[in-house]
Amino acid sequence: MENCKEKVKESFERRMAAIRKLWKLYCENPDANDSDLGNLHEYGLGIDFVEAGTFKDQREDYYRYQLSWGGPSEEFRLYKNGEVEFWYLDWFDGACVEVTGEDVQIIRQIIGMKHPEVEDLPNRVT
Repeated sequence: MENCKEKVKESFERRMAAIRKLWKLYCENPDANDSDLGNLHEYGLGIDFVEAGTFKDQREDYYRYQLSWGGPSEEFRLYKNGEVEFWYLDWFDGACVEVTGEDVQIIRQIIGMKHPEVEDLPNRVT
């Protein structure tokens, strides 16, 4: 049985490929749809702000772009220091990978559609 650490990279790559595709379509036409994925506004469950202490052992506040919930859950987290992570979580287990390069900007811009204040966060592109 695989744990989250073994699954997180593949899950990130699959999700990020879909988001890149939807982002490109959105930039060309905000109302455009992909026949398999729908449109950017419908992809995922929601974008919200998670205050420190909401979850046990949560290190700080973050903005969350939640893609799925339950077992497993997948989400992007944008921290106030500008760091972006992708998390794969499944029943008492979880792992993350750092988001880098232009993917950081895509996630920041998607989150910024609902939370424009993220534009003022440091920009940590690696």
